[in-house]
Amino acid sequence: MLNLNKPILSICLSCRDKFEDTKQIRAGKRFSENVLDQIKINRITGLNVRGVNCMSQCKRSCIISLTAKNSFTYIFGDIKPSKQDYVKSLLSLISIYSNSEDGFLKRSERPDLYQSNILGRIPPIVSNSSIVTDLYKG
Repeated sequence: MLNLNKPILSICLSCRDKFEDTKQIRAGKRFSENVLDQIKINRITGLNVRGVNCMSQCKRSCIISLTAKNSFTYIFGDIKPSKQDYVKSLLSLISIYSNSEDGFLKRSERPDLYQSNILGRIPPIVSNSSIVTDLYKG
């Protein structure tokens, strides 16, 4: 069971990158293995990691999302699973996100590799952020 007081990293396991290895291990699965290896090596705690069998962004693989209770959710794509820089930058992103008040991260606050490949930023259900405006309450 997930600890909802910790950030949740979701990784699409079915993403393909047209470079499937001889074992036919998909790009998303390879990326998840690289991430988990680095989490173990760096002894990172305070994070939930889960695999998702499809995150419906096949043209922008590899796909991840980062969310936490009462925080903004981010979706990123175009991640290169074989490049360790994406893993290292992701771990940095998670640290920055975890230390933010509501998960809102300006582009300039995110690591370079996660500045231009953002697919979405979704506000939390309840938000006091100045960028969220109630338009209708029916």
